Amino acid sequence: MLFSILLVEDDEMIGSLLENILQKEGYKVIWLKNGTSLYTVIKQVDIVIMDIMLPGEDGYHISMRINQLGHNIPIIFLTARSDIDSKLRGLEIGEDYMVKPFDPRELLIRIKNRLAASYGIHKQIQHLSIDVTHKRVVNNQNNKEVEFTAIEKKIFFYLYENADFILSKEQFIDYLWQLEDRNPNLINVYIKKLRNKIADTDGVIIQNVYGEGYRMNTRVKQ
Repeated sequence: MLFSILLVEDDEMIGSLLENILQKEGYKVIWLKNGTSLYTVIKQVDIVIMDIMLPGEDGYHISMRINQLGHNIPIIFLTARSDIDSKLRGLEIGEDYMVKPFDPRELLIRIKNRLAASYGIHKQIQHLSIDVTHKRVVNNQNNKEVEFTAIEKKIFFYLYENADFILSKEQFIDYLWQLEDRNPNLINVYIKKLRNKIADTDGVIIQNVYGEGYRMNTRVKQ
């Protein structure tokens, strides 16, 4: 799944740095320097990274308005305010709170944790990021979501749900009950299409176990 981040930061240097880092991680970034036009883009994003001390309306009030408008979206405060009262207030309103100066690596981990908690469990297999909850797969080599047909998606997640176990062609056919053609060779065709779509033409992730069937290998070395 490709996530969009709303960055609300009035410091030009910090904002530019964060925008660059987040884009390199594959996120779509909308950067605003205040909350004036925030409410027109809030429905387009999955998470908000926001300073507290902003021109005009501060981050606390912006976050409260987001919540009042019914936008169920995680908010991470990123601020120079380090006193305990500010932290406690921030954690009451948002989901996380980080103090400047900060290590970008820590922020990236916090973002991933908040996204996983809000939108589902994600599993990494080699270059694939798998969103189990929403049945989506992203190829991290090009940061694009893999576009499956309905049957291809069923096969992929059937393999995933039985990861590291061998599934016979007969098991696939029984699972894909809607297929009128029960020819076992048809499974070979779908597996080949799947491998092409997930950039696994060598069969490292979806392995062919000769004479037995196929299995998804989650122990691929990175």
